[in-house]
Amino acid sequence: MRDIATDRSKENDLRILEQALALEIEATRRYQEQHDIVKDPEIHTLLEGLHRNEVDHEKIIRGHILRLIGSGSDRIG
Repeated sequence: MRDIATDRSKENDLRILEQALALEIEATRRYQEQHDIVKDPEIHTLLEGLHRNEVDHEKIIRGHILRLIGSGSDRIG
């Protein structure tokens, strides 16, 4: 029998990760949009770096979501 507290903890963790992923996706979109508009080369470079960081964050968060789902949280909801 699964531990109810563990299931709740995984549900909470998954919910937080899903919220974080949504924020990262929005930040990625926003940085790309700004990157396409900015003309200053230094700011352009800064935005490229920020965009890459957000893409990396998305990958990390997606990996953790998959890990949680693979450990039994696929029955959430």
